[in-house]
Amino acid sequence: MKLICTAAALIYGQRMVPKSFKWTKRMIFSITALMSFALSAVGILLLVLNNNQDLRSRSFANFCAKQGFQTKPIDEFRCSILEKGNVAGKVLEFGPGPGTNFKCFQNSTAASAIQEYVAVEPNAHFQQLLNAEKKKRNLDFPLEFVGIKGEDVDISEEGSFDVVIATHVLCSVESPEVVLANVDRALKPGGTFIFFEHVIAEPQTNMRYLQNLMAPILYIVGNGCRFLETEKILRRQFADRFEIDVTPFYAPVPSFLTFIKPHIMGIAIKN
Repeated sequence: MKLICTAAALIYGQRMVPKSFKWTKRMIFSITALMSFALSAVGILLLVLNNNQDLRSRSFANFCAKQGFQTKPIDEFRCSILEKGNVAGKVLEFGPGPGTNFKCFQNSTAASAIQEYVAVEPNAHFQQLLNAEKKKRNLDFPLEFVGIKGEDVDISEEGSFDVVIATHVLCSVESPEVVLANVDRALKPGGTFIFFEHVIAEPQTNMRYLQNLMAPILYIVGNGCRFLETEKILRRQFADRFEIDVTPFYAPVPSFLTFIKPHIMGIAIKN
């Protein structure tokens, strides 16, 4: 709505140019008209997405699929932390999306070491994409798709998983604390939690200002994604029950996603 109001203000504002500057006024009108139409179109699109959950979920799934199936510089960081975490045995992943992490398992020890893979994903539009990506990567482990939110997972056998994975997930769940509590319940003693998340930038920085500007838009197009102090949440939630190793870094992302460069990745071992 703010974008639409801005567009209207631009159109009205050009009337303030003196009539004696005829050509200047025409040029300004053309520029402001184009800007107004563009802002209005974006505003209407965001308004539609914000009021249509299914359309928002489907659009997000399609965007993630196009991004996830391409090899990108950020994959080097993603795959390195998954390799370091030694993914094996019974694995639970929160928010696998279209199977973006599966590319890291192909031609690795994880491909044969994984005995069972449980994918907790509330967006049903990802299920077919996830199965297709598993087949594409020639991964043979059993895959179970659980179509619920990470907060709603019922861990029937507590301490039954060897590894739990969350990559670009904690930013978009309703309660990261509840999801992390489920991580704790799911892992057996000595089990590994692998995380890879974009985070909020340091206060009083240009990146923080940019994130504040983009936050309302990201929440809509990112299907609930927010900028969080994820490391603080992790350390507060796990306290002395986990040994936590966190590495902050700036992720190599496309220029139109500059505002999500601040990242952390790491491993938490349950005591």
